[in-house]
Amino acid sequence: MPKLTVAHGCSFTRYKWDCWPKFIPWFNGGLQMVNKGRSASGNETISRAVINSAMKHKEIEHMYIMWSGADRYEVITLDEGVDHLDGRITYRVWDDDFKWSTWFGGHRLEEKHEYFRKHFWNEQQQSYRTLEHILRTQQFLDSKKIPYTMMVFNKDVINYNFHSNSERALHDHIDWNKFIFYDGKKGLWEFAEDNYKEYYIPGESHPPPIAHYHWVKDMVFKSDILCPENEYNKLKNYSIGKDGRS
Repeated sequence: MPKLTVAHGCSFTRYKWDCWPKFIPWFNGGLQMVNKGRSASGNETISRAVINSAMKHKEIEHMYIMWSGADRYEVITLDEGVDHLDGRITYRVWDDDFKWSTWFGGHRLEEKHEYFRKHFWNEQQQSYRTLEHILRTQQFLDSKKIPYTMMVFNKDVINYNFHSNSERALHDHIDWNKFIFYDGKKGLWEFAEDNYKEYYIPGESHPPPIAHYHWVKDMVFKSDILCPENEYNKLKNYSIGKDGRS
């Protein structure tokens, strides 16, 4: 069977325009890319999805993972027909692999369910659990001998102000050589803001396609190869509406 590359993450990985997984095949010899990013995903969701992909696909050449906000959470229900839950929920997705619905909580603290905010949310737990998800995912992929590259969608994914010795020890067990960071410990968000802000689509906080392309070219592969001029112009023009899509 043909070899695959697989990508996982949140809406910085899969959105309504081309994101970084689209451009991976431009630099790896054209291997088929399967983009399994899902908007609003937190790191528990991403870790589970990565492990599920590794079990489902036996022909993975490389896995690319972009970790999301540490404060994101999920609620799982078994009822495919439920239309809403009490409190603020971004949206839900029925997952046919697991036969359940995953409900994604709001991104900002004020958007999260009031009871959750009052009784369960705290920075220490979110930071520790994100490190757990990363380490568990690395250990599983290592056990399957699947090569992988990890990234963060912004600088706040990893909290380096450790709350305990246990959290520091957990951090130290992670293989940080598997990560790609921008400007120290930053991610795609800061890379796009610093270098491609002029191409942002009005009213959008998600990086434009040209930023995703350069993230792959300059950060993931560190390549000097340029895409054809007509393709590059499409990337630049997307954000300012010349191709009619913005």
